[in-house]
Amino acid sequence: MFRSIAALALSCLSVTFAYGQSPRICRNSFAPGEKIETRFMGLNYALMGYALAEKYCGADPAPMGPKFLGYLKRQGCNPETEIYRVVEISIDKLERANLKQLAQGEDPSLSLSEQQVQEWAMSTSKELGGCERLITLHNTEPESWQ
Repeated sequence: MFRSIAALALSCLSVTFAYGQSPRICRNSFAPGEKIETRFMGLNYALMGYALAEKYCGADPAPMGPKFLGYLKRQGCNPETEIYRVVEISIDKLERANLKQLAQGEDPSLSLSEQQVQEWAMSTSKELGGCERLITLHNTEPESWQ
């Protein structure tokens, strides 16, 4: 009888482990063979969309930090975590950048005309859902984007 109960308990326990959640890892890098943390995969697109909403689409400027860093904190990622530091650096760059710097990305040696910058902003905002969608997302909390 004891064996039957123990076997039943162990089988239930193994099923519980199989359906358990992966640990909350607050980073955006991973080693070969390691499970990928998917919670933050779209964060770079969201940051760029937020910046475009303000700098191209005309959304009212608002600090990015409280929205995005607050989201990370609510996800259990404190300021000492990798993802928090990476997002903090990205926010600083995006808030200081003008539209031309956004279009140049990480290559300031690119010589873009104003027309090329406007074309980049138009096509990028269109790829991210269009200005109306970007402004809507700009004015909502990240939890509602999922």
